[in-house]
Amino acid sequence: MVLGAPSESLLSDDHDDFEAADVGGDDYDEEEEMNSSYKKPNFTSMAQHFRVRMGDNVRLPCEVDELGPGYTLLWKREEGDILTAGSVLIVKDTRISHEGNSLIIRNISLVDQGSYICQISTQDQRELRHVIDILVPPSVKPVPSTGLAVVKKGEPVTLSCEVAGNPLPVVTWTREGAKKFPDGQKTMLGHMITFVKTDRHHSGVYTCTAENSEGSPAKGVINLEVTYEPEIEVELNLVTIAEGYNTELTCTVHGEPKPNVFWSKNGERLDSATGPNTPHHRYVQTSTGSRHVLSIDNVQSHDFANYTCHGENRFGRDHKTIEMTGVASTATLKRNKPLTNGVELEWVTVSHTPLMEYRLRYRRPSASHWEELLLKANEQDSEQGGMLFNHVHQLHGLASATEHELTIESKNKFGWSRPLHVEFTTLPEEAAVHEAGRVTGSAAHQTSWSAVSATIVLTLAAILC
Repeated sequence: MVLGAPSESLLSDDHDDFEAADVGGDDYDEEEEMNSSYKKPNFTSMAQHFRVRMGDNVRLPCEVDELGPGYTLLWKREEGDILTAGSVLIVKDTRISHEGNSLIIRNISLVDQGSYICQISTQDQRELRHVIDILVPPSVKPVPSTGLAVVKKGEPVTLSCEVAGNPLPVVTWTREGAKKFPDGQKTMLGHMITFVKTDRHHSGVYTCTAENSEGSPAKGVINLEVTYEPEIEVELNLVTIAEGYNTELTCTVHGEPKPNVFWSKNGERLDSATGPNTPHHRYVQTSTGSRHVLSIDNVQSHDFANYTCHGENRFGRDHKTIEMTGVASTATLKRNKPLTNGVELEWVTVSHTPLMEYRLRYRRPSASHWEELLLKANEQDSEQGGMLFNHVHQLHGLASATEHELTIESKNKFGWSRPLHVEFTTLPEEAAVHEAGRVTGSAAHQTSWSAVSATIVLTLAAILC
């Protein structure tokens, strides 16, 4: 049998449907009758899945038990491109050759990935299918490609990375400097992450890392900028200080774009100039990152005022006020012990100048009128060089088993401090009997223990003598 005719048929536009019948005419009946006297060939090779790296060589086997006269073996791609027909190499690719019935592909590249079919030209077109899978190291392209995403505060944003590689890489997101995500997670998985509602805490640098079994991990970096109006925080909203001392007023200002920051005193803007001839030469304004400081040297009484930190950008403005004063600090409560007809209180106040008196105001929560009590500050209240003042007072004459609210203020030469708010409930009458019994028993026990202690001391003294 002559193979020329089938070869011409294989090279035609209709080569996907190649069969022995393509020779055509009366010759087919004669050839079919001849072929029927031979055993139909069967594949002895098994279908395989080849996983190869770029640049490798691969051999695709296609062994048959008996390829008798009238049968032709060809190789083709799943897409239909015929590579070989019998001993004839059809494809014009120097990397492809055949050895016997096997197909050889050298220097594998991505275009070689896919299915390869070895076909015998029988009526049923018997096929053996091999798959070539190209192993590819991961690669990453950030979206947006500029690596910069800008979103307005409150709006949603999605950060994503286009990832390629085989096997399909696993993608992990992290933040620069090991910073946690706003929800507290250290990492997030997936080729994209979405923040439904953004705020300034979402701003920062995000890195997507793609990893598979091939090659080194690939990274993509996206800088997320959340634009928003200034947000100001102050460390203290009340600063108490004595004349002659130095102090610092501090505010932290966030905003994107970076806000313009300035200070004012009682509503009057302070000039940033700090020379000796300026009106506020003792005032110095400095900043480090988002932290802004107003330093005041050698504080004088006329420096006591309200100082406001202002921040503004094209999205808005914000401000926070710090009161600097010579009055005492708000008292700190040390003891709040309810009694049947009152309460026992102990509090501590910090003041740079001596305290003159205390003011207690108290009432039931439902009452509109406050009762007021003025207490003279005692010299013995002073501790730690005269800056710390401790005071104890029992307030009587209140109804038992009743809720009360109370405020405590301290006064020095600069005026009254801010009030300390206290709540308490007086004890019921029956608690007084129990409390008296407990105190009497405790006193008796203390007297007994004191007598024993005295005896021990006298005995030790006699022994030592």
